[in-house]
Amino acid sequence: MTRLPIAEDCQGCGVCCMQMGFPTFMLPAEPLSEAEIEADPALQKRAEDPDIRKHLLDGHPGESYWHNLPDHLRQELETYWQLHAGQTDQLQGPCIWLDLETRQCQHHEYRPLVCRDFDVGSRQCQEWRAFYRDRILP
Repeated sequence: MTRLPIAEDCQGCGVCCMQMGFPTFMLPAEPLSEAEIEADPALQKRAEDPDIRKHLLDGHPGESYWHNLPDHLRQELETYWQLHAGQTDQLQGPCIWLDLETRQCQHHEYRPLVCRDFDVGSRQCQEWRAFYRDRILP
């Protein structure tokens, strides 16, 4: 079995984007009241976690990368989300921004925080590379 080299950069790899489905931005969220949370059984369940309850009550301005996204890319994502609402299988598979031929993000400069925080060569990176080894090695 051929051993995978430790990744020093992302060139020709892209495996971290093979299971994302689409770029996951932290979107803006208006604060909710306790009454709004209690009126919705799904929110009640989520709000059992104190951190999630705090997040729901505080709201979130959204990450800066979402606010800086060009209108055409934001519209592309919003259309994609509407078309695939409730289809959890769309969370699996390659990110819609991943160019499968070059293994690079088509909109790298606009990628969300979760992508920016992923460390090349980290343990998680190596685990994904091992999982997708057949797509990396010739």
